[in-house]
Amino acid sequence: MSGIPDTELYFVLIGRVGRCTVWPCATPIPAEWQVAFGPDTRAQCTAYVRRHRSDAPKLVSHHR
Repeated sequence: MSGIPDTELYFVLIGRVGRCTVWPCATPIPAEWQVAFGPDTRAQCTAYVRRHRSDAPKLVSHHR
């Protein structure tokens, strides 16, 4: 960790097959994905996924 706070905002997106991803708000959302949560911090989006999708496939993280 760099110690620099992450101030970028993110969405939680859900794909057609139920796969989740934490996606930067500044990046266009792919056509087949829908916003499930956000915008919020990466930490809050990840927490949302853990609370609401505990039985979901592995979380996909979008890296900058």
